[in-house]
Amino acid sequence: MSEEKKVINNEELENVNGGYGSGAGFYMTVGNCNGGYLALRPQPYWDQYHELAQLYPGYQVFTYGATTNGTGLNGVPCTYRYVNYNGVWGWANASFLY
Repeated sequence: MSEEKKVINNEELENVNGGYGSGAGFYMTVGNCNGGYLALRPQPYWDQYHELAQLYPGYQVFTYGATTNGTGLNGVPCTYRYVNYNGVWGWANASFLY
């Protein structure tokens, strides 16, 4: 069964987390992920069963700067950034992006 992916437009992106989505956008690089990869997820929280892509150190992602608070592994609070990798938009833990 194919799951439809939601891609939001610029106006919708500006509504993410109170309007932090405006601007021209910029690239960020995936940093050290504790020997593994950074998951691109459909929602801003850790879920081992739902990954849109696996982002390894050195990969570049595009973002408009939208961030939101979420939960990481073991329920630890963290910040997620809305990014695009190879045409797929999703949420990535901002701690591993620079």
